[in-house]
Amino acid sequence: MTEYRTDRASATVSRLSSEIPNEGITFKDFLELIGEQGGLLSCIILVAPFLFPVSFPGSSIPFGLAILLINVGIISKRHPLIPRRIMDYKISQNNMLKILNGMSSILSRLDKITKQRLTLMIDGPLMGHLNSSIMILCSFLLMLPLPVPLTDFIPAYSILFLALGSIERDGYLIFAGYSMATITVIYFFLIAFLGLSGIKAILAFLGIPL
Repeated sequence: MTEYRTDRASATVSRLSSEIPNEGITFKDFLELIGEQGGLLSCIILVAPFLFPVSFPGSSIPFGLAILLINVGIISKRHPLIPRRIMDYKISQNNMLKILNGMSSILSRLDKITKQRLTLMIDGPLMGHLNSSIMILCSFLLMLPLPVPLTDFIPAYSILFLALGSIERDGYLIFAGYSMATITVIYFFLIAFLGLSGIKAILAFLGIPL
């Protein structure tokens, strides 16, 4: 089930920043705060910590699992059954504001180029299921505890582009999400084939800091 919205995702994320309590917020309370904003918007916010060079330690499993289950819920048209341990995961106000402010900055820049176009990439249950299925794959790869650079970063951008493209009904962003998902699969295949030392050697050759 694809979700559509009339307001920009960047404005909603910016508004949420003012509603985080001083004592921090649990995952359950955060989802309640989003309320009817939709599962796809939740995915955009949950993937935010992985869009930057440094992620919050220990966040990939609870956040990745939540994104996975939200998309399972979108496909099955049911409320996602997220484990209680994940729902009780608490984030400090400072870290939550870092997430929201960072994501608001990214979304504000994307607002300049995002618009409704090529909506055949979003419309209909088949495309909605396909896009959510790719996000499920990327969220699973995001959760893998691999001590390798970019294993959070690359799948996170695939999820961002697919979720935002679905919300803003922008087929170009969906294509960008497909491209990032393809790069993600190739990268993880290379990790399995070459191992950690091989990946580090390639990244060093490309001038990517480890």
